[in-house]
Amino acid sequence: MGSKPGNTHLGVFKFGGTSVGSAEAIRLAVGHVKAAAPNVAVVVSAMSGITDLLLGGVQAAGRGDADAAREAARSFHERHATVIGQLVVDRARAEELHTLLQQFTDEYAAICQSVLVLRELTTRTLDGAVSRGERMLARIFTAVLQGAKVNATYVDATQVLLAERKLGSLWPDLDASRKAAREKMGPHMARKHVVIMPGYIARGPDGETVTLGRGGSDFSAAILANVLGAGSVTLYKEVDGLMTADPKAVPEARVVPEVHYREAAELAYYGAKVLHPRTMIPLIERGIPLWVKNTFNASFSGTRIGGDVEPGAYPVKALTAIRGQALVSVEGNGMMGVPGMAARTFQALAAAGLSVAMISQASSEASICLVLSEGEAEQARKALKAAFAAEMDGKLIDTIRVEKGLALVAVVGLGMRGTRGIAARTFTAMSREEVNVIAIAQGSSELNITVAIKESDVPRTLHALHREFQLEKLRPLPDTHGRDTNLAFLGFGQIARALTRQLVSQQSYFRHDLGLDIRCVAVSDRTGARVDEKGFSVDDLQQLAERKAAGNALAQRKGSRGVVEELRHRLWPLPLHRPVFVDLTADETAPLLKEALQHGFHLVTANKKPLAIPQAGFDELFGMARELGRHIRYEATVGAGLPVLDTLDKLQQAGDEVLTVDGCLSGTLGYLMTQLEQGAAFSAAVRQAHALGYTEPNPADDLSGTDVARKALILARTLGRKLDLDDIRVESLFPKELARLDAQGFMDALGDLDAEFAQKVSAARKKDKVLRYVAQIGRKGIVVGLQAVPTSSPMGRLVGTDNQVVLHTRRYSTNPLVVTGPGAGAEVTAAGVLNDILAIAQSGERQRATSGKQRKAVPA
Repeated sequence: MGSKPGNTHLGVFKFGGTSVGSAEAIRLAVGHVKAAAPNVAVVVSAMSGITDLLLGGVQAAGRGDADAAREAARSFHERHATVIGQLVVDRARAEELHTLLQQFTDEYAAICQSVLVLRELTTRTLDGAVSRGERMLARIFTAVLQGAKVNATYVDATQVLLAERKLGSLWPDLDASRKAAREKMGPHMARKHVVIMPGYIARGPDGETVTLGRGGSDFSAAILANVLGAGSVTLYKEVDGLMTADPKAVPEARVVPEVHYREAAELAYYGAKVLHPRTMIPLIERGIPLWVKNTFNASFSGTRIGGDVEPGAYPVKALTAIRGQALVSVEGNGMMGVPGMAARTFQALAAAGLSVAMISQASSEASICLVLSEGEAEQARKALKAAFAAEMDGKLIDTIRVEKGLALVAVVGLGMRGTRGIAARTFTAMSREEVNVIAIAQGSSELNITVAIKESDVPRTLHALHREFQLEKLRPLPDTHGRDTNLAFLGFGQIARALTRQLVSQQSYFRHDLGLDIRCVAVSDRTGARVDEKGFSVDDLQQLAERKAAGNALAQRKGSRGVVEELRHRLWPLPLHRPVFVDLTADETAPLLKEALQHGFHLVTANKKPLAIPQAGFDELFGMARELGRHIRYEATVGAGLPVLDTLDKLQQAGDEVLTVDGCLSGTLGYLMTQLEQGAAFSAAVRQAHALGYTEPNPADDLSGTDVARKALILARTLGRKLDLDDIRVESLFPKELARLDAQGFMDALGDLDAEFAQKVSAARKKDKVLRYVAQIGRKGIVVGLQAVPTSSPMGRLVGTDNQVVLHTRRYSTNPLVVTGPGAGAEVTAAGVLNDILAIAQSGERQRATSGKQRKAVPA
């Protein structure tokens, strides 16, 4: 392999036809370039459909169809004029582009007229006609970048990509192209300009415009990367990457995270349309990695192609199929032992300009089978009959047979070499589906096994092989580029400190396994705020946690500025990537959360109060998130670390209807009920729970039932119900007059309730029941209060601080779905918060909140 490129900071981006097929698509593509500028060079295709349009028009002229040629010219002009009007605001730039567009349209019309008159259509004429699609789009792309305040310069591909004739076809002259790139692009790049170049075209040996074949813009980008010594190439397309199989045939197909150059070349050759077959050739020499990514889903890691890719755990990486093939067989006993028969076969086909996709020869040498395009089969038969006319007359060759309606299926993987049984597994899987193999080929490299089968058998074959090699288990690579997430903590109590410990202890896992860089840039509570744009180090976070645990203030306030003012002054203005505001307080924070949304933050909260505000305010908060494209996640508000909201979300996504929800939603009250069952007095149980940190500072907040009511309201709103806290019937565990007391006075007064609760426990026990504090969400409303439930029921078996939610749905009507687990404690609550943070960190940048079930964001 050649030396690594020197200009490794430079990337080459290529945008395919669909990626520039509309004004909106071009805006997205320009956004990707702007984010990478100035360390990027760009290759663009023609708009989707334009190459076919131009090609069809000039071919119609060759047939004498003047109307079709004129319509092609008119459509070419109209599509580009529309895009210019939608994208180019600057009047001078727009007028310049319209002038150029008219010039290109007139030139194309003149070419069609010449063809119409002469009735002669040469390759040079075709290439010259269709080149205007890439050139026009590249000019527009440059102007749109300039309008976005990016220094951008157009350079025509014929000034940089120079081709020479080798072995009867055009190949890039890399040395000449390297010199041309230094002369034509070097000065612009030295001035930090982004160079935009049309793909698909190059300059031929005689100075003429030539094309590089369908999909040739990929090839253009690879050549440009080679001659510029770039560090990488990214092909932006309308797909997420190379797939394990055609997803139209195999719905379980997955994106292949990484493949070797050789694997990618095999896939491209055998019909994977994502890549131009020659794309890897210029990259291999200099070891330049290539990425295939989706313009419309750029946060997804895509597929990486390189020379350093190891075989990995999957010996087979992907399957691909070429349909519309034919088998041509040269058969005869007289061929055995006759030297040169295979050579003459291929010489005859080469002379006819035919390319063979697969070759198979029996060991007896009595037949040679080859597969090529169905449309070329009869031409191949004629060429071979002419070449072997004497042998056929002499009965050395019995027949030259053609069988149409076939397909080639290739099983590709670097790890196949040296792995026993791949071929056996391939044919066994096909045999189970009763698929007949017509011909087989496997090279000595063992990189692929290719089989010829009937075209109608392709779907069954792909399904069978995909299952056999478990390709649905492939997962994307961690993507470390642009995956940093910046956290700001509001509140730094027990939950925040537990979250800090979890973040610190799992840094290596986040970086190396998930490809995430999660940093904390701000911590704040009532005592003050600390902000560090670069993120606190592990030592800093640990010191802050120790400082707070010791009862000290987080930071000295500046003047009379409060904590909120401090955040407004120091946190909101920071230019942060994927910032997340994490509310770990028990305060009324809804106004501050709205501010955070307005300043670009996603929200994660373990605080129930901002989600239990009046319905109008709740709708406003989530409406703002949707409008601004932000996440709001709040799993830890109900059930601490239990996946209660996530379970509801999945049920609804699957089309199920939640009918009722019954829940023990307070770890504190669950602990009290267990203590009462074990004989403890009510007042003693409350004091013990307070000492263990299970209750709020004033236990009245827990025993009033308001906390459970808030959780029930959040659950109901997540299901799309429109309710307020006042609509819930709540049973308090103490008389109203005790609510006026302070925490100590409240606990001292609870002794008066001991006898009442002892009697309730005894009455329940006589009926083989136990007491539980239950929230019931039904069609008619929400009821929260003390219930006696059967000892043998799921709720009756709860112990200590465990929470439980029982879901009756349309599908889980007779046998409900039950979610049970720890429902209290800083560690489990922090774990629930961390899961929400990770969900945002692993999501795309542009998001919107959902409308009915308003708990999280989905891609815009």
